Amino acid sequence: MKGLFYKVFRAFDRHKGSSVRFTCNICSTYNEAAFFEFGRETSNCRKCRSNVRLRSIIHLLSMSLFGKSLPLKEFPDNKNIKGIGMSDFIPYAMILSNKLNYTNTYYHQEPKFDVTKISPALFNSLDFIISSEVFEHIAPPVSIAFDNVYKILKKNGKFIFTVPFISEGETIEHFPDLHDYHIFNDQNGYKMVNEKSDGEKEIFDKLIFHGGPGATLEMRIFSRDGVVEELNKAGFTDIQIMEDNCLEYGICWQDKWSLPIVATKA
Repeated sequence: MKGLFYKVFRAFDRHKGSSVRFTCNICSTYNEAAFFEFGRETSNCRKCRSNVRLRSIIHLLSMSLFGKSLPLKEFPDNKNIKGIGMSDFIPYAMILSNKLNYTNTYYHQEPKFDVTKISPALFNSLDFIISSEVFEHIAPPVSIAFDNVYKILKKNGKFIFTVPFISEGETIEHFPDLHDYHIFNDQNGYKMVNEKSDGEKEIFDKLIFHGGPGATLEMRIFSRDGVVEELNKAGFTDIQIMEDNCLEYGICWQDKWSLPIVATKA
């Protein structure tokens, strides 16, 4: 079967008008999509509207927990496996909550979870954590969040992680001296006023929001090396960046930027 999908992909790669057939590993719907529909954020499951990034998360989670890539419907029912998601995709979050001891958490509503402020009661308590497109919005220093994820995972726990990142260079912090700040809107758009720790004030305009103003403010642009460095500093080992395709489940990377990552607590 894998050889068949490889041959299909090679043909489809040569002839951009061709299509690939796949089964969504989130909702188990059979799909057919053209090459241009396999962008990282392009929805191409006709039922759940998942994209390559979302299906890759389930692929990595399955490989991490069970040693093989399973569609969600074939995940074993095991409430001994405990994990959380950070504002996860609702279609897979609902299934995970039925299969595993899993809770989808939020920054702004219940069940709330702020990865920068955790209780010691959570230390060494989780088998996995999923964080997709969250850490670029966390106020600096973002190292606190990486450290806290490490603390609340059990030994050999898995961190399934995605953020937008550039392939080369260093992570770019938009507001390196962020301390006491507020965001406001005037006739010229959204602006931020920040009072630095030394009392100096600074004003920023041309703010970038992902999905709307507020907690979705882009705080940084990660680099690939910067992400790996943060994970290493927190103590993670066996850091794997998913560069391979899994065509069976519609995971086809057109570009090598912002690939998903799985890291293990030593």
